[in-house]
Amino acid sequence: MGDGLERLLHPGSVAIIGASSKPGKIGNEILRLLVANGYRGRIYPVNPRGGEAYGLRFYTFLEELPGGIDLALIALPGERAIEALEELARRGLGAAVIYASGFAEQGREELESRIRRVVDTYGTRVIGPNCAGFINWVASLYAGFVPDVKPGEMALISQSGAFSAAVNHYIGVKGLGLGILVTLGNKADLSEWELIKHLGSRHPVYMLYMEGLRTGEGRRLASAVKDSGRPVVILKTGWTDVSQRALASHTASLAGDYRLFKTIMRGAGAYLVDDYISLVDVAEAVYRLGTPSNYGIGIVTNGGGPAAILMDHLGRLGHDPGPTPRDVAEKLDFLRPHMQRMNPIDLTADGGPDYYYHTVKTLLESRWPGIIAVLHVPPSFVDPVEVAKAVGDAYRDGGESKPVIPLFLGPRYIEAWRVLDRYGLPRMLTHASAAEAIDYLLARGLRGGPPSR
Repeated sequence: MGDGLERLLHPGSVAIIGASSKPGKIGNEILRLLVANGYRGRIYPVNPRGGEAYGLRFYTFLEELPGGIDLALIALPGERAIEALEELARRGLGAAVIYASGFAEQGREELESRIRRVVDTYGTRVIGPNCAGFINWVASLYAGFVPDVKPGEMALISQSGAFSAAVNHYIGVKGLGLGILVTLGNKADLSEWELIKHLGSRHPVYMLYMEGLRTGEGRRLASAVKDSGRPVVILKTGWTDVSQRALASHTASLAGDYRLFKTIMRGAGAYLVDDYISLVDVAEAVYRLGTPSNYGIGIVTNGGGPAAILMDHLGRLGHDPGPTPRDVAEKLDFLRPHMQRMNPIDLTADGGPDYYYHTVKTLLESRWPGIIAVLHVPPSFVDPVEVAKAVGDAYRDGGESKPVIPLFLGPRYIEAWRVLDRYGLPRMLTHASAAEAIDYLLARGLRGGPPSR
C-alpha cells in the first residue's frame, strides 16, 4: 500500500467532493486553499448543482470524473462521504480525506467499518474521518483547513484537528513553519506509525499529538521512530480516567496503558511532554542545535530566582547541574566581586550585554559544560534585546560548539526571540520546556540511556 501513501502525499490529481462556491462552507474553503497555495496538479471539483469557483468549473456527477484519481477530498456528511469513497475506490482512487464527524465517536462504528473494507478491498488509503485534513508543502498541497500553516521543515502529526491549529499558531509566533501537518481524526485507516515509517528521515524532527492507540500500534510506532533516526517529541493524552472518558466522545480513542506506552517510546528514543508549549519548544531545540559531548549543565542568569526554578525542573528530571569546575571559574575572573561564579553563574542585575557575551563565550570555549542555559529577566536599565544579541554573538564567536538554551522572561521577550532566531538559537517560553529541551539533548547526545521523560 506504499503507492497509496505516495498518491496521498504527492498526488497528480485531486477531486474535491462537495465543492462549493459559497464562502464559509468547508467545500469552498478546501478548494480555495488548494488553489491559493499553488497546487500544480489537476483539480476536479464536484457538486451536483454544478457551478464554478476560483476559475474551475464544477462537475455534477462522480461518473464524469476520470478513473484513477490520486486523491479525493471528501467534504460530505457521513453516509454520503462513504458512498463517494466506495464509488471512487472502485474506479482506482489512490487516497482520500474524510473531514466529517459523526462516525465511531458518536457510536456509528459501522460507518468506519465500511471505510476499512474499502482500504482492504481496493488499497485506497484514508485520512480521517473527523479530521481537518493535511498540508504537505513539499507538494504545495494544502488539503485541509488548519489556518496559516507556513512552509518549513518540521513535521506535525496530530489526532486532533483543533489542537493542531493551536500548536501551529505557536509555531508561527516563533517564526517557524512545517514541512508537513497531518490531522488523523478517528484513524479509521492511517495512523502515526505508518506515516513516520513512510516519511522516515525526510523531516528533521517530528511532533506528535496522540489520543488513542489500537492493539500493537505502540510497538509499531516505537519501531518507526527508531528506524527514522529523527528526534520525535510526543504529547499524549489519556493518562487519567477523566481524560479517557473525554476521548471516547471525541475521536473514539482507547487511550491504553500510558505508563507502558511511555516506557516503550522512551526506549525508542522519543520524548514525552505534557503540554503544547513543550511540544514545540523541545522540538525546536533538537531541530536547531547539535547535541552535547559531555554531561555538564551550565546556567547563566541575572537573577537567583529564575535559576532556582530551572534547577528544580532539572532536578525533577533527574539532573544535578553541579558546581562550576575550579579551572572554568578562574576563567570568569572578569566578573565583578558580587557576581556569582559558581553554578548557577549569577551576573546579578548589573549583568548587561558585555557580561553575558564574555560569560557565554568563555563557557563555549571551555571543557565544561556540555550544554548552557541562558536566563534573562530585564531590570529597567538593561535592554533585553541587546542581551539577546550578545548571547547570539557569543554563540557565533564561540564556534557554536555547544547547545545553548535561551530563556528570556518578562518585557520584550518576543523582540529578543527575533534576535535569537537570526543566530539559529531556539527560544524557550517556560522553565519546564527549557529543562525538557536540556534533558532530551543530553539523552540524544550522550546516549547513556533513554530520556527521563
